[in-house]
Amino acid sequence: MDPIQVLGLKDRRREVQVKDENTAGQLLVKNTHAEERYVRGMSKTAKRHYINRKDCPVKNHFLGLPKWSREDAVKAFDTYLWSQHQKDAIEKPLKDWFNARVKELMAGHNLDLIDDIDFVKGNDDSHGFTLKNYIEYLAKEIY
Repeated sequence: MDPIQVLGLKDRRREVQVKDENTAGQLLVKNTHAEERYVRGMSKTAKRHYINRKDCPVKNHFLGLPKWSREDAVKAFDTYLWSQHQKDAIEKPLKDWFNARVKELMAGHNLDLIDDIDFVKGNDDSHGFTLKNYIEYLAKEIY
């Protein structure tokens, strides 16, 4: 499964991420505190990041504009982020946030990008999918 998942407040991480197909001799552990299952030595408990809190640098500022649907706001954020990337004009707090997520991903952590809606059903529900794509893009660029 994807190491980066976009979730709502009530969603749960799907599947167990196993990096190698041969898991003979590995111990499957259920972490009762985080309510997650993972293979010891293969993957780590997911780091959760709330992406639409007011103090988060990657908050979608297009949400809540008059006469804008959530889908319009998500599309506007996607366009904004990639245009800023092309101009190399991404603000420092935003750049620092993305660099920290890339480091976590490269260190083998799973990332949960949690939006402030109950459930994320598709790509138009959350700007987290744009963030996920951008983090993966940066990770490939570095690697």
